Amino acid sequence: MKKIAFVALNSSWSQSNLALYYMREMIRDLDFDMVLASFSMNEPFMQILQGIYSLKADVICLSAYIWNRMILSRLQHELSKIMPRVIFVIGGPEVGHFEGRKRCHIIHGPGEATFRALAEADFKVDATVKPEPISLKDIPFPYVESDQAQLAGHLVYYESYRGCPYRCIYCLSSCDERREPRFVPSVPAEIHKLQSELKRLSGLRPRTLKFIDRSFNLQKDLAHAIYRYILQENPEHDSHFEIYPDLLDESDFEILEKIPEGKIRFEIGIQSTNSEVLSRCGRHSDWDKARKAMNRLKASTQVRIHADLIAGLPGEDLTSVLRSIDELCACEPAAIQLGMLKVLPDTPMNDMAKDLSYIWLDDPPYQVMVSNALTYDELCLLDVYAHLLSLYWNKEEFTDLWHDLLKEHPASLILKALRDLHIHHSLPFHSVSRDKRFEIMEELKDHLY
Repeated sequence: MKKIAFVALNSSWSQSNLALYYMREMIRDLDFDMVLASFSMNEPFMQILQGIYSLKADVICLSAYIWNRMILSRLQHELSKIMPRVIFVIGGPEVGHFEGRKRCHIIHGPGEATFRALAEADFKVDATVKPEPISLKDIPFPYVESDQAQLAGHLVYYESYRGCPYRCIYCLSSCDERREPRFVPSVPAEIHKLQSELKRLSGLRPRTLKFIDRSFNLQKDLAHAIYRYILQENPEHDSHFEIYPDLLDESDFEILEKIPEGKIRFEIGIQSTNSEVLSRCGRHSDWDKARKAMNRLKASTQVRIHADLIAGLPGEDLTSVLRSIDELCACEPAAIQLGMLKVLPDTPMNDMAKDLSYIWLDDPPYQVMVSNALTYDELCLLDVYAHLLSLYWNKEEFTDLWHDLLKEHPASLILKALRDLHIHHSLPFHSVSRDKRFEIMEELKDHLY
């Protein structure tokens, strides 16, 4: 009996890898000995290598992403030397880097059907299989009760819809033609199945149940069914949804206003408040509508809002990015992420970046260093502001002070003052002790007034 090891290399201890759980369940009925092991990139390399080797597997399954591909590539290379007979099965968005390696099966795109076919062929190294993809509704539920031992207290991932109708040029979903719901909310049996799966997910005792749907509230009836489940069952964990704010309406607020604190987190991709920039990116969001939705959520619900901006979008200069920071901070979401654009392979942004003479990292995370409207110095400044937001905003230690400061000053000016104080005290931007943060914020008040 062949032994298959599903090996997750996560960015932190709290993460998990949904894809590998799917693959395991796709072959649950076949005659294999299966084990799922998780490692964190923060662990020493040799410790990870030894851990994978100790599994003594015949087949090692890996999933490659921008956050783990560099280390995963090295791991696979070294494992192939000390385990010369092992077969690798590798999928994920960064899988192209592994093309041509010996004893490697490469899976591009949706992997469930291909992986099943490989398993049925006993993972023969010369097997060539390209079956039709399986729709999300027909893919087995990925978790079993015994997974609680590994997943309790972690982020547990789940999806209710595959695909996204929005064509944002920087996103991997921009080339995804799928429109695959897992459930049909109008069918009572489907709602029963949904509720059953949500209960099984809660039984894993996760810290957070994170839906990976690109625009969760695209299917309004399904979103409402899940909100109602949370309201009725009051699970111990919170649930994280990436939503499109323009789609929120009275029917959403009617339910969301009833849900208690600590149960729902919304990730809202604003990216920019500049409509011309968004249109250039294929994103037709209305900032005024999004702002009103966020303000309504903050005023009348207990939903925690995490809002995102992206620096480096085509044609967006420093003035425009700073204005986006000012306008978003004025809404006072619980957390703000200012991310630097990543020019991902196989996205329209990759071709546009070449045409516009962008400069970006050749290797993951493919972060932009020069755009057609921002210099390297300007992007470095914005990266500093991103770290300062993480230190002084996202920890929610100074919520009242930020509220008062924003009455008198735009957020970009406050961030500039924080930057000046860090430089004056020779402090790093990425990490500062709690006591020092409080000292800096006290000094900031004197600095601004």
